[in-house]
Formats: sequence, structure tokens, C-alpha cells
Amino acid sequence: MSFVDGLSSGLDTTAIIDASIAVERLPQDRLVQRRARSQAAADELGTLRTDVTALRTAAADLRLSSGWNRLVGTSSSESTTVAATAGGFTGSLSFQVDSLATTNVIYSNTVFETLESSTGSGGSLSQIVESINGDNDLNYVAVAIRTGNGYRLQLAAKEGGAASQITSDAIQAGVTGGFTTLTEGADAQITFAGLNPYSITSTSNTFVGLMPGVDVTVSETSVTPVTITVEHDYEQIADSVSALVDQFNALKTKMAASTRVDPGLAQQVPLAFNGNVRRAEQSMLRAIVDPVSASSFEAPSIAGIELQRDGTLTFDRDKFLEAAKTDIGELTALFSTGDEGTGLLDRLVAAADEASAFGTGLLSSAQESEKSRIESFTEQIDSYESRLERKEEQLRKIYANLEVALGTLSNQGNWLAGQLGSLSNGNSQ
Repeated sequence: MSFVDGLSSGLDTTAIIDASIAVERLPQDRLVQRRARSQAAADELGTLRTDVTALRTAAADLRLSSGWNRLVGTSSSESTTVAATAGGFTGSLSFQVDSLATTNVIYSNTVFETLESSTGSGGSLSQIVESINGDNDLNYVAVAIRTGNGYRLQLAAKEGGAASQITSDAIQAGVTGGFTTLTEGADAQITFAGLNPYSITSTSNTFVGLMPGVDVTVSETSVTPVTITVEHDYEQIADSVSALVDQFNALKTKMAASTRVDPGLAQQVPLAFNGNVRRAEQSMLRAIVDPVSASSFEAPSIAGIELQRDGTLTFDRDKFLEAAKTDIGELTALFSTGDEGTGLLDRLVAAADEASAFGTGLLSSAQESEKSRIESFTEQIDSYESRLERKEEQLRKIYANLEVALGTLSNQGNWLAGQLGSLSNGNSQ
């Protein structure tokens, strides 16, 4: 309904109605504030769930056997590299590199003027190159080499080693002038010297599985022996544990801040009184710091993980490395016991699952509760809005009718005043 304010009464009708509706809206405003707080709590719980899941993933990756059986290989020569996989053997070897693997390569005796020159019965040079490289059954590949005064057809075996020679076939027979050998195929060879030396060969320059889980690649022959050493990579394991402790501390700090109660604040943080967050936090902390009976080390502090007064952890790298070098097996049991699940990493994974599992986890159920509150608040807010719209419409009708009534009375008053004025003029005459 549209009308002009105070047309008859002179009142600021819109201001009066707005003030009245504002008073009526106070309960709705409180609901809006409560919904915003629940939304902030739900968002914070979602963030914490993501962080807990990330911590759980890191702990699960670290507790795998590969996380504790990491190896590192070193070589006394830059021309020899060592690749050691987790779970391989440790040890040291010395050997001499006698020869490197080569590939059988041959080239045409005939120099062809152009790529379209005929090679004989095989067709043009470009055609024969395309034909060879398109035939997967052949054990070699082809290329046209520009010599400066024409092209030679060069063939190279797909694999190296003494056994992989380019076999004679119809394509080679179809090339006029025949072929000359550029390099013979040969195996790489290393020799272990001593009273009774022995040698090992490889079709490539990589000796795969020279030790279980250890590959060695050579790139130069050597007159003096090359020594390789494979040992546990304790430094890398320490890096992983240190990173996990840092990740836990960051999560612990965030959870503590999200539930902190400050008596000096009139408005507390959204999760100030959320018991689920605090239970999840304490459960993960105890998973790390409680004793582990399955390991002779037992206390995580022996491995350098210690609890501080503020609930965060510190990591003493030197103590961890000392424990690793003392007994890597017992250190592994401290962190993970496999199927038994009593290691601190096993317990941390379980605690993180209990906190973040979809639908049933502590943080998940708390988040779902906040979402339910948000839905309830939204329904109440919408209901209030409908009532306020009806109230505002009702008030506008009342004030509109008031203006009409006042206008009518004003008109009647003016008419009566006119009549009285007429009577007064008649009597004076």
C-alpha cells in the first residue's frame, strides 16, 4: 500500500512504523546473531577436520615399513651412482669397472644424394626409414644422417649388450652397397678383485639388484676400485618425524585457540565451550606421549619427543638419531607395531580417525550439530520475517485509515467553520 506521510496528521508515519518494526525485529536479530555464530563454529570445525585428516595421512604414511627402512647409497666415484629402495640390504662393496655397455650400430656404405634417392629394392631413403621405425617387430631403429654431401642410413639396436645385435633381414638386403659396423654391442662389466676375482655383466650400464633393493649405474671405466656403501637413512627418518611433530603442534595450537575461554570477553570464540574439540585434541596428544609397552624404549621421550607445559611437543633430533643407531627395530616398534596397533603412530591414526571420521567422528558430529542449528535458526528467522511483513502491512493500513479519517474530519471542520461564518455575517446585518 502506498501513501503520503502525514498528509492530514503531519506525522512522519514511515519513521513511526520503522521504529515499531525495529522493536518487533529484536528477537529476530538475536536469532541472526546466533546463526552467524553457529555458521562460524561449523566453518571452524570443517577447517579442523581438514587439518586432522592431513595429520592422520602424514602419520599413516610414516608408519609404513618403508618409512623406517629408508636407505641411502653413496659412492666413492662421481661416475658411479647408487639407488637404494626401502627394505633393501645395507652393506659396502668395492669393484672395478672394466667396460661399459654399448649398442650395435651400423651405417650404409652408400651415401644417398637426397632423402628421396632410391636405396635399392627397399624404396627411397625416407620410405625405408619410415618403414623400419614403424615396424615394432624389428630389434633396431633407423635414422638418416646428413654427411655434408648426402645421407647415410644408420641403424641402431633398440637394446644394448653383447646379445642384442642387428639381425640381417630383407630391409638390409634391399639397401645397395651393404653396411659397415660403427659399434659392436657389448655388455658392461665390473670385477670384484681379490684372491679369486669374479666379474658380473649387464646389458646396460645399470646393474639392477646388485644387492637386494640396490641398483648401481656406471658411466666410466675405472682403474682403481669404486666403493659403494648402502646404509639406513636415519637423517631422512628424523626429518619425517620432525615434520610430523611440527604439524601436530600447529594443529594443537589452532585447536587450543578455537576453544579458548577468556573471562574478559563478552563474546567468546565460537567453539569456546565445545567439548568434542577438546576431547579430540587430548586424545591425539595422549596417543603420542603415552608409553608404548611393545618397545623396549617405551617412553617417546627416549626418542626425543617430549611434552611441554603448554601441551605442545618438542623434538630432540640428536636423541632420536642416537636411538635409531642403537636399535632401529625397537625404535620402529615405538612408533608402529603393525597389526597390533599399539605404536604411537598407530594410536595417532586411530585418534585422528575418531576425531575426523565422516558422520561419526567427534568433529564431524559437532559440525553436523551446528549445521542443524543453522537450519533451525534459518526457519525461525524466515518465520519472523513473514510475521514482520504482515505487521508492517497492518500498521501501514492503520495509519493510512487514520490519515483518511483525519482528512474527513478536517473537511467537516472546514465546512462547519464556513457555515458558522455565514451565520455570523447574517446576524450582524
